Amino acid sequence: MTSNVALKEWALVVQAMASGRQLLLVRKGGIRDPRGAFQLAHREFFLYPTLEHQSPEAVRPEFQNEFRESPSPPGDSDQVALSVYGGVAFCAQVREPAQLAGLEKYHIWKPEFFEERMIYRPQSPTLVVVLRAYRLPSPHVIPVESSYAGCKSWVPLSRTLSLQGISPVVENRRFREALEEISAKIS
Repeated sequence: MTSNVALKEWALVVQAMASGRQLLLVRKGGIRDPRGAFQLAHREFFLYPTLEHQSPEAVRPEFQNEFRESPSPPGDSDQVALSVYGGVAFCAQVREPAQLAGLEKYHIWKPEFFEERMIYRPQSPTLVVVLRAYRLPSPHVIPVESSYAGCKSWVPLSRTLSLQGISPVVENRRFREALEEISAKIS
C-alpha cells in the first residue's frame, strides 16, 4: 500500500493523534481551499504537521505543557516528517458547539475553540471527522516544496510513500466504542 496525499493539521494535534489522545478533527477550510470550505476529498491520507494557525489559547490546560515543550515540527522548515496515517471512520457537519460537549476525552481543544470555528465564516460548514490513526514504523522525512505552503487543507505529495508496517494507534475495541459514542452524540 502507498499514498501520495496529506492533510495539513496542527503539529500538536498530530502528536495527540499519534498517542491516541485525539480521535477527531474539526475542519472548516483554508482560504486557498476550493470555495474556501473544507471538502473531504480523500478518505485516507498522511497527517502533515504544521504550526500554521496553531494556537495555545485553543488547547485545554492539561495540554499546555506539551504545547510549550513541543519542538517546531519539520513541516515548518525545509523538511517534513510524516509519521501518522489516517482513515476516515465518520464525518458529520456540526452546527452548534453543544454537539461536541462531553467528547473532551477524544480531543485536546477548549470548548471556546469550537465556538470560534463555527462563528468564523458561518456560511462554510464545520465538519467533525473521526480519524482512525495509524503509526508508521518510521517517519517519512521528505523535502518541503513550495506547493505545500499556504492556508490550504490538502497537500498532494510529489512522491508516493509506502504504508508498509503501519499499525493502529488505538486498539480495535476501544476505537469502535469511541466511534459509537462520537457518532451518536453528533448525529
